[in-house]
Amino acid sequence: MGCGSSKQNREPKLLIKADNQKKQESKEIEVKICLLGDVHVGKTSIASRFCKNSFNDAYVNTIGGAYQQQNITLNNGAKIKLHIWDTSGQEKFRSMTKLYYHDAQVAILTYDVTNEQSLENLDFWLNELNDKVEVENMILCLAGNKNDETSKKTVPTSKGKVFAEEHNMIFYETSAKTGAGVKELFQAIAAKEYEIMKDKD
Repeated sequence: MGCGSSKQNREPKLLIKADNQKKQESKEIEVKICLLGDVHVGKTSIASRFCKNSFNDAYVNTIGGAYQQQNITLNNGAKIKLHIWDTSGQEKFRSMTKLYYHDAQVAILTYDVTNEQSLENLDFWLNELNDKVEVENMILCLAGNKNDETSKKTVPTSKGKVFAEEHNMIFYETSAKTGAGVKELFQAIAAKEYEIMKDKD
């Protein structure tokens, strides 16, 4: 009698756990992402490739920030809505740029693999983040863009990896032109944010 009673008491707990898991997987998680980095590194192109699957060879200057969004469904059925803010790397717009990343959950610091200085300048953008937001609560990513230009590449993959490891970043080399690595970068972000939100529940 005692054993039968104990079994009955355990079963509802298992059912509740399963119900909570289904609710969590069906609930849409919203994530604000901010792309940071120097001019001409391809921040706008990365966002456009991911959101619209398009690429424009002509350089278009971003004034302040530009917004796009895209949805991702993880393998477990969880739905993630990504709000992507592409910010200007020009100094004259930097006072505006701060408005776009102060409440972001994710920052993608972007450099051009054909321009080593653009990687070194990311120290400035990291300092900007540290001054304005609680970086320890953000997902930090590093994107080495223009990886299709192999003959012009001056920043070895190993150097990007070292920088990412030093700052606890998700790292991908990307090509907004071909699409290589772009989808994978945002999928990794979505999966990471899902794990964070799951642990909070």
